[in-house]
Amino acid sequence: MRTTTYESPLRAEQMEQTRLRILEATADVLADEEVNEVTVPLVAVRARVSVRTVYRHFPTKEALFDEFGEWAEEHLRVVLLSYPDTLEGVREMAPALYRMYDERAPLIRALLSKRGQEIRARTRRRRLATFEKAMREVTDGLGPAERRRALGVIYLLVSAPAWQAMREQWDLEGQEAGKAAAWAVRVLTDELRRNPASMKEVGNDDTRR
Repeated sequence: MRTTTYESPLRAEQMEQTRLRILEATADVLADEEVNEVTVPLVAVRARVSVRTVYRHFPTKEALFDEFGEWAEEHLRVVLLSYPDTLEGVREMAPALYRMYDERAPLIRALLSKRGQEIRARTRRRRLATFEKAMREVTDGLGPAERRRALGVIYLLVSAPAWQAMREQWDLEGQEAGKAAAWAVRVLTDELRRNPASMKEVGNDDTRR
């Protein structure tokens, strides 16, 4: 006689809620500057579940970190709808991005922690590939060194570390910091359009000193 397994929708929903609570607790622990080491027992305490429950959802600590990284990236992508893959998208993204950083400050602080950056590094290649595609219009004519410098400084302006620096060092809220970042991105990309050689001139100035 063949038996069928019935999965209760309510139980599935409860398990998903528990999984999300564990991931949110992981963000909380990562963002806590007083925590020296992120452990499964500590995450369990913050999530108000047993250690066994954590391991039921995530067999190892590395599995938990992997899932957290994917969850964080997807969570931020949903807020932004999509990562821009055009230059105009990059030029316009800073205000919404910085506002989202403010609204999701605990999660962003978690990703900026030492361990959080290690986790986020696992998805960095995908983000950089999208950004580089968007910037091709103004970087294709540059040499490898100049192109890398241009990409580096503009990417910094649309990243969480820039938001954190402007917030903590200059007391700028996300809206104002986003305006500043957007202005800087426009100025730099306009200059690259107008005079791509300006990036090379910076390097030449350095060598003449």
